[in-house]
Amino acid sequence: MPADFVPASPPLAVVLAAGKGTRMRSDLPKVLHPLAGEPLAVHVLRSARAAGVAGLVVVVGHGAEEVEAALRPVFADLRFVLQAQQLGTGHAVQCALPAIGDHDGPVLILSGDVPLLRPATLAGLLDACASSGAGLALATFEPADPHGYGRIVRDDHGRIHAIVEERDADAATRAIRECNAGVYCAAAELLRSELPGLGRANAQGEIYLTDLVARAAGRGVHTLKVPADEVAGVNTPEQLAAVGELLAARTG
Repeated sequence: MPADFVPASPPLAVVLAAGKGTRMRSDLPKVLHPLAGEPLAVHVLRSARAAGVAGLVVVVGHGAEEVEAALRPVFADLRFVLQAQQLGTGHAVQCALPAIGDHDGPVLILSGDVPLLRPATLAGLLDACASSGAGLALATFEPADPHGYGRIVRDDHGRIHAIVEERDADAATRAIRECNAGVYCAAAELLRSELPGLGRANAQGEIYLTDLVARAAGRGVHTLKVPADEVAGVNTPEQLAAVGELLAARTG
């Protein structure tokens, strides 16, 4: 990987949309819950397209056929890949590798339940990735309550060293306020070379996409701090209502 990753192709986006969303207390796949009259995932896909993304890949699992049927009429060029077992975010992107194919540009990795990301933020993340030595950038934020989020661990020079999930963190790491937003941009080459080697030696027994950061940190990983409201996720009906209020305030 060169000192500065220079994309050779327009970006792709991989949108993670396989989760069941048990806490939504509904049989409807979580990414199809409506926000301002459209499924959550549609808002994510529109932001990606507005940021200049040329190809959209959606990783589906729970309610795969329902999700595909709802999204395909909105974006006819979507590619869908199945994550038959939900074994973590790293596993989800591993499932998407065949759809990424020999793409030689950047890949945005987004969550289908984080609908308020602005296109300008995604464009900023693409720029951060292009200027990183590793071909990897991620969004960070400081929530009012960091409980449950992966913490951003930096070295003495302020460079990101790793992301530690809360279940795997000691007390000192849990005291860190800067958290992982779960929004990434990575060179396709980096994903192809490093994702297959990620393991499951953690408290949840899952393949963490966050482990990619530790693997690439020595080559230079960039971060982009974003407002907490912009990366608000939806896991409960109450959070869906709160995100709806944020969107109404933004557009009203």
